[in-house]
Amino acid sequence: MSEALWDRDGTGALLAWLPDETLFSLCSRHHRLSGRGVSAETTQVLFGHRSGGSQHDFPNRIGEFCRRTGGAYGQPDHVARDRTALSFYAPFSQEEVVKSAAREMCGPSVAHLKFRLGLLTSRFGANHPLKACSYCMDADLDRYGWVFWHQEHQLPGVWVCPAHLTPLRVAAVKSTGVGRFLWHLPSFEKTSSSWADGHDLASFVRLADVVAKLVRQPRPDGWLEPSVVQLTLRGQMENRGWVTPSGSIRLEAAAEDFRRFSAPLRIVHELNSLPDSLVSAKTQIGRLLRPLRAGVHPLRLLVCIAWLFEDPEHFIAAHDRRVLLPPAQADHGADGGIAEAVASPQDCQDLPMRARLLQQLGEGKSISAVANTMGVDVSTAISWAAQAGVQTPRRPKLLKPEVRSGLVAKLRRGADKDAVARSAGVSIETVTRLLRSEVGLHAEWQASRFSDAQNRARDAWTQVWISHSAAGAKLMRAMAPAAFAWLYRNDREWLCQHGPSSAAPRGVGGASSVKWDVRDGKLSQAVKEAILQLSVLQARGTLRLWQIYQVVPDLKAKLGQLDRLPLTRRVLEEAISRRAGSTLQPTLFD
Repeated sequence: MSEALWDRDGTGALLAWLPDETLFSLCSRHHRLSGRGVSAETTQVLFGHRSGGSQHDFPNRIGEFCRRTGGAYGQPDHVARDRTALSFYAPFSQEEVVKSAAREMCGPSVAHLKFRLGLLTSRFGANHPLKACSYCMDADLDRYGWVFWHQEHQLPGVWVCPAHLTPLRVAAVKSTGVGRFLWHLPSFEKTSSSWADGHDLASFVRLADVVAKLVRQPRPDGWLEPSVVQLTLRGQMENRGWVTPSGSIRLEAAAEDFRRFSAPLRIVHELNSLPDSLVSAKTQIGRLLRPLRAGVHPLRLLVCIAWLFEDPEHFIAAHDRRVLLPPAQADHGADGGIAEAVASPQDCQDLPMRARLLQQLGEGKSISAVANTMGVDVSTAISWAAQAGVQTPRRPKLLKPEVRSGLVAKLRRGADKDAVARSAGVSIETVTRLLRSEVGLHAEWQASRFSDAQNRARDAWTQVWISHSAAGAKLMRAMAPAAFAWLYRNDREWLCQHGPSSAAPRGVGGASSVKWDVRDGKLSQAVKEAILQLSVLQARGTLRLWQIYQVVPDLKAKLGQLDRLPLTRRVLEEAISRRAGSTLQPTLFD
């Protein structure tokens, strides 16, 4: 089957990988070669589904793709790990996290993968725009007869071609939601410049070099463990004289230098959360050097590496002096053992408390002994260990094994902590400690709750979208403000695809006997009077749509017909716009 997969006459063969090619690029080339005019047909042949697998960054159904191609492109988990955006995040993630992500990508759905990787809540975005180098396109066409998407160019933080040191061009498809299910290859006409000519490229070149060389190191997943990177950065700040003998940071000098390095990078959307002032630079450095309470986006670490180190090789040398991975961990990843710190007594004094805890656990000490030595509560020490992927022995008191397993199962499904506590007859504090002490449980709980909230918001918005798309964007938002706000902040790509412009067109029937202009005049006048009445009673605050149709009951039944009632629609939009007081973008669909 694999040898004749692409041609209708059964004479075609599979294309081979091109150097540094992404899976999306390979499939786009097969689509171009097949001559099919509709992308969905190629997707059906490739992945067994008309849209599944067409994502350019985290595609799903990779297992089906490998089955249909007879294993010609490697094992499914290797394709997921090495030929997609997962390759960028793997060095910073625990091995089990990477394996779980690869399993999702090989399966039928990746619906919540970006959330679990922490991308939706980061300030660096999660859309991964397609990028290409104009010089590479010409060279590739001459050498291979194809232009294609290079994996190195797609890495977050890479905005200049490492080979040609020129700005990459950006495609206006896929990451923007345009043509999201289509196959594309790079071209000069379908891409645009990242920024105007003459912009300072020094910081971009340095960052691209760091990203490309560190992310593509032949090392095990998780080798750039964030807390170890943090220690290495702090050590380099000491070398620059920005750490006092007492261990405090000379923040003024460090922040100003960081601001100067970051300022040119902010011109691209992906990096515009970098500091634009001395105050924000101080804030970001302070957060980075304090013990990490949650996951940190790799780009934040990579930007700081590019800022503090002359080149990637200097960072790797400093990193490897700080931490030496034992053979068990090199073979088995984060679950194989705890990193063994190679440090002098002075280094040990400077290690953040969490890193010291991991170091002492790696030496075979018990969690209670380490907690007593460090002067912290045992539950805090267990929580820190769990966040680093280390499961400590349990000595159950209240939570016997059968009770604990029941609580864990409910929390994994996203149950409310209070409800879980009541069902087991324990306190909320006990449930919270369980969430913090079970490796991976808190992330699973958050993902499940996110999924539930997403489904509720999508359902509420879909009802409005189907029933009242004719009302227009402003009035649709007023009908379901909570759902719109949640989707705008957390699921904007889906929201943009389910707005008025994407709603199904109204059917065309016979001539209507209803005099809509007369009805529109009467209804708009009634709405004006209701708005005036409500304004007198409610001098301040937001005027809600439901308040208006409480005064004018006929309005609610006509919300689905507002395209035939232009006067009424205009009155409503003006009233809501004038008094909305919302900080959300008012023109998302307009």
